[in-house]
Amino acid sequence: MTAPTRRPDDLDLPDLPALTWAPGALRADLAALRAWAEGVANEAVGWYLAEKRYKARWSRRLRALAIILATLGGAVPVVALASRHPEYGNWGYLLLALAAGSVAYDRFFGYSSAWLRYVATATLIQADLTDFRVGWAAEMAAIGDREPTAEEVRALIGRAREFVGRVNEAVRVETDAWRSEFDNRMGELEVGVQGRPTMGGG
Repeated sequence: MTAPTRRPDDLDLPDLPALTWAPGALRADLAALRAWAEGVANEAVGWYLAEKRYKARWSRRLRALAIILATLGGAVPVVALASRHPEYGNWGYLLLALAAGSVAYDRFFGYSSAWLRYVATATLIQADLTDFRVGWAAEMAAIGDREPTAEEVRALIGRAREFVGRVNEAVRVETDAWRSEFDNRMGELEVGVQGRPTMGGG
């Protein structure tokens, strides 16, 4: 089974603005190009950080639940023996099974793994955004107050294109990791279902 595609509105990247590159408008067009490139990065970072909070919340809840259930599962048999009711100790196995189920639920739906991926991707894009801003500022400082030459305009366009390309590549790598993880989880689920013993005679 293959992973479903993400909804197109999951990550809404801004459209490239209309740029004329007319004489006298080069600096304004470059400023608009820079704002667009930064908008692409900021939209991606914002999306990953928002999703990260959702995944982190569920990851912490499930992991905390697993710890509590495992602790109780280990304590119940001891308490049962101490109270001279060893038959109650069997409840400990149920609690341990529920603890394992909480961990399995987290793993199947990928809350913890997605949390880490989203943080890593957002951090990578943010670092690249900082480098882009510094590089752009350096080139604009070299131009100063004069009109940029055609070569300088091409260099800045190339810088913006490469930067947006790196942002898109970071998103693509994360999406591929998500799809691969989803396929692996579904494969494990199918193997587990096929391996379950069937009821009745054959």
